[in-house]
Amino acid sequence: MFIRFSLPIHFESVTREARILSPLKDFELDSQTIEHRRDPLTGRSVIVLNGRLDYVRRFLESDGTAVEDLASSTQQGCPFCPDSVQTRAPKFPPEISAEGRIYAGEAVCFPSLFAHDDYNAIVVPTHSHKVALNQLRPVMFADSFTACIEYFRRLHEWRPEVKNNAIVMNFYPPAGSTIAHPHIQALASDLPIQATHELLKGSAAYFQNHGASYWADLIQAEEHVGERYLGKLGRVHWLTPFAPKGLNEAQAIISNASDLSSLSPGDLDDVAKGIVRILACYYDMGVRSFNLAVHSGPFREASDYFDLNLRIVSRYGYKPRFVSDVWALQYLLDEQEVYQAPEETCCEFRKYFK
Repeated sequence: MFIRFSLPIHFESVTREARILSPLKDFELDSQTIEHRRDPLTGRSVIVLNGRLDYVRRFLESDGTAVEDLASSTQQGCPFCPDSVQTRAPKFPPEISAEGRIYAGEAVCFPSLFAHDDYNAIVVPTHSHKVALNQLRPVMFADSFTACIEYFRRLHEWRPEVKNNAIVMNFYPPAGSTIAHPHIQALASDLPIQATHELLKGSAAYFQNHGASYWADLIQAEEHVGERYLGKLGRVHWLTPFAPKGLNEAQAIISNASDLSSLSPGDLDDVAKGIVRILACYYDMGVRSFNLAVHSGPFREASDYFDLNLRIVSRYGYKPRFVSDVWALQYLLDEQEVYQAPEETCCEFRKYFK
């Protein structure tokens, strides 16, 4: 099936049917719809199992007692709490910061004790250790992103070749976080980051073939279809991707901003407000853990073909008998799987964008 527009973007999907004699229905014939979608830019595939969310919903829920115990038991000796940051957190070399750290509002930025890329900074957005998902505020994200960008700016001035940047957030253990205190990571290298490199490569090819920005065309196409478009805050467009990479995924596209250096304080506020709206919906869904990533073009290199974008996905719940939502299909076969169509997810998010 192809849905075509005058724009050269194709939302491609193929539907299959799995048929079994199900013991859940006294071994009567049960038909299950399997939809294969492809990302319009990269061609990356995803399997959409619409209607399966009710089955996996129990894995999205967290044990409230376990979450409270996690926050309480890790507060003493937490390296990201204010007193510990001053005495235990690493410091930048003087080429980055004469005072050793970078501050933006309440957010503090310092190097990661164990680097995951050539240059890796941690940003702690708040002094508070116990912060539930629905207590994260726009100012926390805006200040954190400001600190990340200032880190990238200083790093780029010191090492101009280090221009490939990413910002990520892992909230709670199901999302891969080893520390309960909220924190964000800033990554940088002269070498490209794989997923962002694929987006940039695809965007450049689209621009060369069609003489237009893929991201501008995507926004126009999604607004036209209307099934996955959430709304606009400033120049930040929010939608649910046609071929999501994770559960309950939302995507922000910042029009005419190709890299992090081109964002204004107002842009950061608008991005932060959108994130908090998505998190409010997650919380009401029962979600307590998430991942976030920002894809940026090369620092201080303006581009006509790429728009900076952010993606956020929910993760399974935190509980003593934990089951991960990442298995061999995703981890080794690079095939994504979601349990609700993005159009259905959009209906949930849309209530929070009114």
